[in-house]
Amino acid sequence: GLMSDTGYNRLMVEKPFGTSYKTAEELQNQLESGFSDDQIFRIDHYLGKEMVQNIPAVRFGNPILDATWNKNYIKNVQVTLAEQLGVEERAGYYNTSGALLDMIQNHAFQIVGWLAMEKPSSFSDTDIRAAKNTVFSKLKMYDEREVVANFVRGQYGRGREVWQKSYTEEPDVPADSKNDTYVA
Repeated sequence: GLMSDTGYNRLMVEKPFGTSYKTAEELQNQLESGFSDDQIFRIDHYLGKEMVQNIPAVRFGNPILDATWNKNYIKNVQVTLAEQLGVEERAGYYNTSGALLDMIQNHAFQIVGWLAMEKPSSFSDTDIRAAKNTVFSKLKMYDEREVVANFVRGQYGRGREVWQKSYTEEPDVPADSKNDTYVA
């Protein structure tokens, strides 16, 4: 009963989009049963941050950067998404997702897409998505052994200041939580 026969019908879905490839695919199939692809807007609030929004302008709007933003001039790119805050009131959500699902598979990958994609033929949503998908299709998929060798996951502890709590001291976080709050 959400769709009408008149006007525009749009569905906005904020990340996380499923908790695994299988659940994301199931969600996508359910959405496609009632909406066409151009009616479905998948958003990530992190992309609304001013610095993130400035990436395409800095990359493609500056002729010097545009000409040198390639493998001949850039050897390594590291993306750091550091927060000063604890979980605040987000414990109910964060303890089910953790840094890997919350920060890496969504925010960090979108930033990597902006940083690594070729200049799209236009800045329409479909051309930007296609350019990012080209990047994502070339990323190395690690097996379990390679994940252990190449990734670190952890959980923040008590800080030096009295007000800096450890993750498990945050309100509504189980004391025995093994949830990751750090991923590298």
